[in-house]
Amino acid sequence: MLKALEESPYIGLEKRGDVFYLIIPDPVAYIQASGRVSRMYAGGVSKGISIVLVDNDRAFNGLMRETRWFMEDIVWRRLSEVDLDKVVEEVDRDRRAIKDLLEGRVKAEFKDLIKFALFVVESPNKARTIARLFGRPSRRQVGDLTVFEVNTGEYILNITATGGHIMDLITGNVGLHGVLEVDGEYVPVYSTIKRCLRCGYTFTEDFGSKCPVCGSEKILDKKVLIDSLREAAKEVDLVILGTDADAEGEKISWDLYMAMKPFTREVKRAEFHEVTRRALREALKDLRDINLNLVEAQITRRVEDRWIGFELSHKLWKVFGSKRLSAGRVQTPVLGWIINRMYESKKSLRDFFELRLENGLRVVISEPRMGRRELKEYLEKLKEAKVEIANLVREEVEVKPPPPFTTDSMLKDASTYLGMGAAETMALAQDLFELGLITYHRTDSHRVSQVGVEIAKDYIISRFGPAFSAPRVWPAEGAHECIRPTRSMDSAKLRELMTLGLLRFAKRVTGRHLALYELIFRRFIASQMKPVKAEKISFEVRVLDKIVKVEGYSRILENGFNLVRPMRTLPPVEEGVTKVVEVRRWRAPSVPLYTQGDIIALMKERGIGRPSTYAKIVETLFERGYVLSSKRRKALIPTRIGIKVYEYLSTRFEKFISEETTRRLEEAMRLIEAGKLDYQAVIKELRKDIEVIKSIY
Repeated sequence: MLKALEESPYIGLEKRGDVFYLIIPDPVAYIQASGRVSRMYAGGVSKGISIVLVDNDRAFNGLMRETRWFMEDIVWRRLSEVDLDKVVEEVDRDRRAIKDLLEGRVKAEFKDLIKFALFVVESPNKARTIARLFGRPSRRQVGDLTVFEVNTGEYILNITATGGHIMDLITGNVGLHGVLEVDGEYVPVYSTIKRCLRCGYTFTEDFGSKCPVCGSEKILDKKVLIDSLREAAKEVDLVILGTDADAEGEKISWDLYMAMKPFTREVKRAEFHEVTRRALREALKDLRDINLNLVEAQITRRVEDRWIGFELSHKLWKVFGSKRLSAGRVQTPVLGWIINRMYESKKSLRDFFELRLENGLRVVISEPRMGRRELKEYLEKLKEAKVEIANLVREEVEVKPPPPFTTDSMLKDASTYLGMGAAETMALAQDLFELGLITYHRTDSHRVSQVGVEIAKDYIISRFGPAFSAPRVWPAEGAHECIRPTRSMDSAKLRELMTLGLLRFAKRVTGRHLALYELIFRRFIASQMKPVKAEKISFEVRVLDKIVKVEGYSRILENGFNLVRPMRTLPPVEEGVTKVVEVRRWRAPSVPLYTQGDIIALMKERGIGRPSTYAKIVETLFERGYVLSSKRRKALIPTRIGIKVYEYLSTRFEKFISEETTRRLEEAMRLIEAGKLDYQAVIKELRKDIEVIKSIY
């Protein structure tokens, strides 16, 4: 214990007589005290100076590290690096301005330095998190809206949430499933979303304020929310739309823009990929207009989903007599993969034998299914068999770390290592994003920003030393980043700070949240560490008439990213003859059923689906009763109705639900987003498909 304290770079240790004293930082006290050098006034936040006299380097290192846990954008500078005279002059200037204001000598230059703005996001949790980034917010009601008010220095920000989409395509007898054709152009007709508070049914038509399913009059209509937003917009100079940074978020912002623009002077879009003070400040400084390319791509996707989905689903309802069934361009080929895999798996049933050898090595061999007597005899042979290790080759290799997570790889690893389904993983990741703990989780980019590089560097150097840091940006196109933590703290430190009450969040953080956070954290930190030098071996294991080729790492020669993502190593192996110590036998398919993680990896590999739709597609297959999940491996098993539905669709409508057709449509969506393809042209092609589908019986 004493040695660990002496070696700690963050805690001072002094011996006075026979007594040891620990010198530890108090970041909360420092933040509170240093905050008093500035104050809010009509011109924003006054300039202040905090000078720290360091008499213990290690305790100061701890202070620098721990203040970043609470204020991720804090920067410490040596006094010699600062033009002190200039800073003092700026402080004096602000103090003179405050004095003039207090004495009634208000200068014209202070007009409009602080704007009143309404900041709209989707989630109430996200709204609360953003509000807490700028101090303790006041809270008030505007109609049905809960509004949090904070002062950012540049804005008096009124923060509120919509609870997701406010509009959707209408159903009923308007045009073709809610899309009109006007002078050769297709015009989707949207209405406010209504939800029954009794049964949860969601709809867009006006059924006389009654639920069309259960008849309840307790209906939550987003029109009421829009009216409240319009009232809130009248109070401010500017409306800022801070919805998620993807096509879905852009469409929500567009709907809000159309609903609120007549009631306010100016509406702008704020784009940010993490819910942190630094990211919000940058977004507020770089406001933009709505990206209509993203809006048009989302409209096209929604029209395609409605047209193809409705037409094929109505065919299913008629044939199978159940309105629970549905079909879609993406979910149908995915269902086909699961069904085909089941057939392959059934054909591949074999007997497996795991041999544990004297040297600790475990080897698995398999044989076609055997009868009881044959199996007993084979087991006896294996127990008595001599095992030869031959053709042993050793080589020194450098193993590079994996890149940080994208949506598909996160879903895959969460399935493999945590046993989480896609829907649960995305729900937990959504919470972690809205609570400001990770970057946006719907992304296909491995890119790491400079901020991310510094977060990893800080953790790696403090934990393992500078020799283990190997910053990588993993270049990629676009503004999106990988999925990474927003602070340089692992889940253990996060749990500790929550337990002490030093970190509080808008929603309870559970053990499942922390497990996913740790998975994301370790993968990201590993991506920023140096490679591992290891000894790789390959050899043959010869037993009876079987030859099994084995490859793996025998030992770690030089540590690197394995310190956060351990690598599996084989026991020591030498050429020669050894004995079987134990035999374990089981019967299983050599082609395993797909898991949710496998399916999402396939969707990414084959180019169908998007980060925003991966989990939803799998979830829909479960909701429709097309697949089940096995208890142990969480493997996907198609149901009888799932198989029948797929056979019906693939026999009659193969052209419209094939992988190739779906892939082409996904590429068209990307081109629309990039402004390289007219969305109306895509909708016109979809309209032709609908006519063909209607003609098939």
